[in-house]
Amino acid sequence: MEIALFTTCLGDLFAQDAVASTARVLRRLGHRLTLPAQTCCGQPAMNSGFPAQARPFVAAYLENFQSADAVVAPSGSCAAMLRHGLSQFYPGDEAALRLAERTYELTQFLAEVQGLDRPPGRFAARVIYHESCHLAHWLHAAGETERLLQGIEGLALLHFPNPQLCCGFGGTFAVHFPELSLAMADEKVSQLPEQPPDFLVASDQGCLMQLGGRLEALGRKTRPLHVAVLLDRAGVGE
Repeated sequence: MEIALFTTCLGDLFAQDAVASTARVLRRLGHRLTLPAQTCCGQPAMNSGFPAQARPFVAAYLENFQSADAVVAPSGSCAAMLRHGLSQFYPGDEAALRLAERTYELTQFLAEVQGLDRPPGRFAARVIYHESCHLAHWLHAAGETERLLQGIEGLALLHFPNPQLCCGFGGTFAVHFPELSLAMADEKVSQLPEQPPDFLVASDQGCLMQLGGRLEALGRKTRPLHVAVLLDRAGVGE
């Protein structure tokens, strides 16, 4: 397939390794990648209650990405925003609705389109997986990333006792309500097992920034790791 890579703002600024790993995994699986003109998905404006300010970003995405067979982003949050933004702002536009259906978070694409169940690969580490709220509830892809990780040889996959707890980032929520956001992050971190895992893995860089910052501030040994980087290091697609 010809896949357009949507790098996301956080990917461009803070997680270039996740973007590069996404590209390598997709290329190893035989796909052709393009890099159309990038823009924000519009979520910060939408989260802040300004849909009119979010619409131009979604319009730019529609213009720049509609020719691809699929669009893949290393972010469930941005993929969810674009899917719902296209449907909300262009409810009768067939091109927009088709693009919404072809927009995926990386592991969602690997599971639903690529059909990977137990991907060949090896990564020897103890990891715990945090599923982002947008991936689970907006993209309705709950459990897909975890099933992929379960297939990686050498990976010891641990589980949070309450996996549905939000990390507290929530885009602009963390800016508008910092005390509540911090308390939510600390509650999530407090649920790490007594023997700390090597990595806390997530598919959204916002979650990793939030939880990784608290792990460092609290002196915890567990390090944040984007799922794309894990899959790349595991050699998925080789």
